Amino acid sequence: MAVNVDLAYEYPEKVLIGEHEEEYAERIREIRSANKRRKNAAIVKIIVMAVIVFTLFSAMIYGRVELSKLYSENTTLRSELSVIKSENVSLESELAQQAGLTKVEEYAETRLGLQKLNKSQIEYIEIEEQTAAEPVNSDEGNIFVRITAKWNDFLEYLGL
Repeated sequence: MAVNVDLAYEYPEKVLIGEHEEEYAERIREIRSANKRRKNAAIVKIIVMAVIVFTLFSAMIYGRVELSKLYSENTTLRSELSVIKSENVSLESELAQQAGLTKVEEYAETRLGLQKLNKSQIEYIEIEEQTAAEPVNSDEGNIFVRITAKWNDFLEYLGL
């Protein structure tokens, strides 16, 4: 039995070597695709982080701009307030001048034609010693009128 032993063993080895090469190549492809996925995931993470940082930076800048606007508006309003306060002071002084005694006297003399009293125009009156008012006793009428008056007083007391 002279069988070529080398041939029988070579074929499976070549097949095994080819299978190992395919497995090795497949593993290399898997590793490369995993590396690509990691690389792509890292790129996506970097882009997302850049967008987040840009958004936060933009929000901070917007906040500073709004704060600056509010400060300038505050300054403008304070200057307007000081102008209005000074105008109020001048108007109050003008009002005090208009309501002064000399202005009132001048207005009464020129516009209304009034004059100050002189001593000859003053009249003095004498008042009796009794200065308290006294009620007048009036005749209340007959009994029926008094009863009706009392009844009306009672109803008024009750609020009817």
